[in-house]
Amino acid sequence: MVDCANGTIIKDETYQNMVEVRNDLQLMLDKPSIYLRDQDMGSLSTTGLQIGHTVFGRNAELSTMTDAYRRSVSGGESELVTIFGTSGTGKSLLACEFGKYVVSSGGILLSGKFDQLHQGRPFSALASAFDQYCGILLQNCELTSLKQKLAHQVNHVLGNGAYYLTKLVPNLAKILGLEMGCINHDEDCINAQSRLQYLLCRFVEVISSTFAAPVTLCLDDLQWADSASIAAVNQLLLTGGHASQSAKFFFLGCYREGETDNYNPLWKALCNSNLVNSRSTDVKLDCMDEETLTTMVSETLCLFPRLTRSFSSIIYRKTKGNPLFVSQLMILLSKDGLLRPSLSRGRWEWDKQKIQSQKLPDNVAEFLTHSIGAQPEDVKSVLCILSCFGASLDSAFVKTLEKALDRNLVDSLDVAVSEGLLNNADDQYCFSHDRIQEAAYNMMNILVRCDFHFKYGMALAPFTSEKEDDSILLTAVNQLNLAGPEAVQEKSQNAIVANLNLRAGKKAMEMSDFGAAYSCFDNGMSFLRKKHWEEHYTLSLELFNLAAKCALTNGDTVSLKLLSEQVLRESRSFEDKLDVMYYSMCFLAASFNLPESIEKGLDTLSKLGIKLQGCKSRGMEACVQETKDLLASYTDDEILNTRRMTDPAMIMAMKFLGKLELGMTQIMPESAPYVMQRIIELSLEHGMSPVSPIGFVHFGSYMAKLGDIRGGYHYAKLARSLLDKVGSRENAGEVIFVWTQVVVYVEPLQAAVEYHNEGYAAAMASGDVIQAAANRMLYCSNSFFAGANLQTLTEEYAGLLKFLDERKQVIFKIQSQYLQHTVFKLIGTDFEPKYVSEGSDLLATNKSVMTSYYYQIAYTSFMFRSYDGMKENIEKYLACVGQVWANLFLAHAYHAFYIGLVSFWVARESREEQQWYQMGNKTKLELKRWAQLSQWSFENKWYLLEAEESFCNNDFDAAKTYYEKAVSSAKSHKFVHEEALACELAAYFYLELGEFNKSVEYFVLAHERYHEWFDLSDLINYHTGVTYNEYRSLLLPR
Repeated sequence: MVDCANGTIIKDETYQNMVEVRNDLQLMLDKPSIYLRDQDMGSLSTTGLQIGHTVFGRNAELSTMTDAYRRSVSGGESELVTIFGTSGTGKSLLACEFGKYVVSSGGILLSGKFDQLHQGRPFSALASAFDQYCGILLQNCELTSLKQKLAHQVNHVLGNGAYYLTKLVPNLAKILGLEMGCINHDEDCINAQSRLQYLLCRFVEVISSTFAAPVTLCLDDLQWADSASIAAVNQLLLTGGHASQSAKFFFLGCYREGETDNYNPLWKALCNSNLVNSRSTDVKLDCMDEETLTTMVSETLCLFPRLTRSFSSIIYRKTKGNPLFVSQLMILLSKDGLLRPSLSRGRWEWDKQKIQSQKLPDNVAEFLTHSIGAQPEDVKSVLCILSCFGASLDSAFVKTLEKALDRNLVDSLDVAVSEGLLNNADDQYCFSHDRIQEAAYNMMNILVRCDFHFKYGMALAPFTSEKEDDSILLTAVNQLNLAGPEAVQEKSQNAIVANLNLRAGKKAMEMSDFGAAYSCFDNGMSFLRKKHWEEHYTLSLELFNLAAKCALTNGDTVSLKLLSEQVLRESRSFEDKLDVMYYSMCFLAASFNLPESIEKGLDTLSKLGIKLQGCKSRGMEACVQETKDLLASYTDDEILNTRRMTDPAMIMAMKFLGKLELGMTQIMPESAPYVMQRIIELSLEHGMSPVSPIGFVHFGSYMAKLGDIRGGYHYAKLARSLLDKVGSRENAGEVIFVWTQVVVYVEPLQAAVEYHNEGYAAAMASGDVIQAAANRMLYCSNSFFAGANLQTLTEEYAGLLKFLDERKQVIFKIQSQYLQHTVFKLIGTDFEPKYVSEGSDLLATNKSVMTSYYYQIAYTSFMFRSYDGMKENIEKYLACVGQVWANLFLAHAYHAFYIGLVSFWVARESREEQQWYQMGNKTKLELKRWAQLSQWSFENKWYLLEAEESFCNNDFDAAKTYYEKAVSSAKSHKFVHEEALACELAAYFYLELGEFNKSVEYFVLAHERYHEWFDLSDLINYHTGVTYNEYRSLLLPR
């Protein structure tokens, strides 16, 4: 009941009442390892006080986080939790505790940490998180079979895209056994950041499915995150598209409160609900209250709280409860002997008066600076060196640094470890806390720091080619750039540093971080001297060209313009100007300024001797026939085995042609075939390039549009084979998009529609957002044509519109909203899409948008039997459709089908009977021709038009036969919506003839089939809302 010191009873530590006795006994029962067992005071006399990693007073916060995790895992939707608070409040420790929960519950944990001095390194924390996880898999021999399964799935799902991921995650290459040199990675990625985001989403999906576990990504110090990393995390959370629908993903991030402003990428993401589109939970950490601090001190010293309360009170007053300050102060008191183990009493004791009288800095930063300043000079020096490289360094790098600086570092680092300033674990030296690193770094004035950074960077330069992963190169360049051009000591060093930045920028581009790459190129240019174009022309040209490419990818129009102007002014030849001219053309196209983009492309090609005049006057037919004649002398094998194009100027010319083809198909369809012709001509003359498949697939599409569908199908299929032969899939999204629209005229529609999912994946893997959007949009619209369940389609359209909105694909979004609105009308909901503000302007100026709009209104008017609506909008549709698209699309067949149905319906009701009848007859013949090519997809449509025409001609016997055939063919070929439509039109036909029982029979069949198409439980004629019984009473004779 009492305690003694040297035989004297200590009154302050005696029990005052039985409540205190009960509390202590309860603690001994609850935590016997802390309060019941004796401590080894002899050992503690040698080691000093050891602060553990226990989390105190955060039970509520941890419970909030685990609840969010369980909700995400069970519900299958991504969630994010952010922990924020001032420095030293225990954010990282709480995240670590949560990580233990994730692993113990069977989840997969990936963790990384951003560093203020590593911001020049591409995706530093994100890459580290995935790479460390792959490293753990490599080291664990028990996971051999799962590693093999993972490798198989990655190769299957990502294909050649796995190469780009291994540039970010080197250990993944070891798992895959990937030969780096076997893949061409110098292709013109349209949007490398989108490509990487897509690949990461697929990789998370593969990890989650392979190990049948949810994936948690934990990133610390988000206040220092780069925008590319934040965007990548955002995509993982958005789970945009098919890539990540099956993945279970959870994100935990930590950041310092008060160190994010309006320009910080994290702040923008957290404040923009359009970016962070997942459920989020914020966990704020404040300093500990005095009771929590007492618990921390009690358990650290293994003494009951009643014994440590007076000591804890002193600590609280001096630290305000900041956990980092508390732990560092207790360690200092232990070293100074003011907090010491007592061998006689077998417990810790302290000198309360001396501790109270000790003068301490007011905040943790000053305290840590004071602690470092008390170290020996060699230890302080090494801590300053280490602080220049960030919060941690690999042990292997420390050895390289010792060679570079020709001095011993490890001995002093080990002293710092023993002093508690550093940790040495997992082959890494790291500061015990970021604040210690910052304190060491800030002990040097800014000029000294710059000199040190430059010295270390130049010392590491000779070692930059020794490691395959280029980590030393990136570290050396980061040091040099932190120093800046002012630190250069000799003229020769300027070009050396610029060249190192060039190499680092290329490395960043390989890792798909064009923001970091631009920073390297920009820094490289800043180190160049005034006459660099004269003295270092090749180096300057490459830096400026690649910087312009990064500016284009990053959407930095000002920098793109300035860089391009300087290249155009300083280049020694026209060929040297081609890169920036191409980037300018791409920017204009991406900005929807297609006329100027096309004009620029035509002008450049003209200067290269490639003329594109005359197509408009000659016509599409002439271009296609000339190309057909040219190819007649080549076999497929000869085309596929044509040599690769090697002339740099011609390769660039092909890029211009590829961009022209895409632009002209949208606003100058009558000229696009001539571009196709030139692509094929140049490919056969100079060799195949990555653009060549575009020429062949469009040629196939144009042939099909002109009526030769078999021939067009042949060349479109050849274009797909060419993708593999040219060694690049950067244009695979566009090729598959155009190819699929020809395939649907030959192969069964329901199967062919799935090719658009392949096109979407290929486009996303190459970063081509436009073609990804196009493929996904046509997957939805063609699924509608194929008779997909409408309730399922509403979900598909919701996902599509979310994807289009995120990627700012305005035209595709508006067109998709028109069909989405049609779907909602058909299923009887009142949902009205929120059209974007640009919609009305595009409807007035964009022919493609106009045709989509007028056709959808005409279609819904027909389905709801609104005579005026269908007639008026079909006329508007026909007025503008001839000016849109030279390519063949499935929509052409479906538009023709419904134009025919509308025309025959109007012909029976209108005074302009002959005009509408002729239009219906024309579309019927088109459907008949298509049905001869693909009986599966078009026979039932042709039969229905034959029936409607026979109805118009009063040939009732023929009409009866064709209605039966239309119903039977639609049923055989799985077009449930068109079976329903054929039944309904047959019902109207028999109603007109007065055959009421037959009419009711067909209306009942129509009701059943419509019910299969979408959930319509009690309506037979869903257009009027008349129930079956009501309709029967009207039809049957009384």
